Amino acid sequence: RSCDICPDWTNRAQTGLSLDHVHYIATMIAQQGFKSRRRGLTVTQGAHDVPVLVRETADTELGVGAREKWREHVAETPGFPPFLLDGKREFFCSLGNGHFSQALNLFRTEAQGLWIDGNYSIGGDGALREALEEGVESVVLSNKMPVHERKFVSEMLNRASGRTWRVGADGQIDIDGDVPAQSMSMFVALSKVLDAEELSTLVRVKLGVDVDRSGKPITKSRL
Repeated sequence: RSCDICPDWTNRAQTGLSLDHVHYIATMIAQQGFKSRRRGLTVTQGAHDVPVLVRETADTELGVGAREKWREHVAETPGFPPFLLDGKREFFCSLGNGHFSQALNLFRTEAQGLWIDGNYSIGGDGALREALEEGVESVVLSNKMPVHERKFVSEMLNRASGRTWRVGADGQIDIDGDVPAQSMSMFVALSKVLDAEELSTLVRVKLGVDVDRSGKPITKSRL
């Protein structure tokens, strides 16, 4: 479940998550409803990518490092969902789709919206409630993976975006390199490869907004 996830800091050049992009995803869910893969929707129909996670514990150096960096990042940056890993010895670090997981946590905690008025609410969205209560099907990797392999996986996921990929029972990853990639907007394509600060700028340009240091929009959004 998203409440058990924090970013693995080998992703996006160790810059963490973009607050603006987390809220952008949450805003799309609030306005369009949750597009559930479990209920048969595909990426081309607006469903989320499959999260790729590392199963971590409070006993490993990389796990503790990721957890504490996320704690610090949340404390230093108003607007992220609250830190939800206190007291948990087992948790997951996201190598892919980390923004999506934290967007779900905005709904879980009914956080204040950044691009919309009011707070995020599940309301009558049964698919969203299902994702929050039961979790989202994910690829889960061993915490024995060293840093360079985690970085490779996160970069591979971004570069393979738009192509069909699957994980076999033996853990072998197969990417359909000979099949034409699914079409995507320039915004989506860029969002896969930019670091956190660059991604925040991209979101603000798309929405036609700017943000002051308190995290409040200071110009009108195009949403």
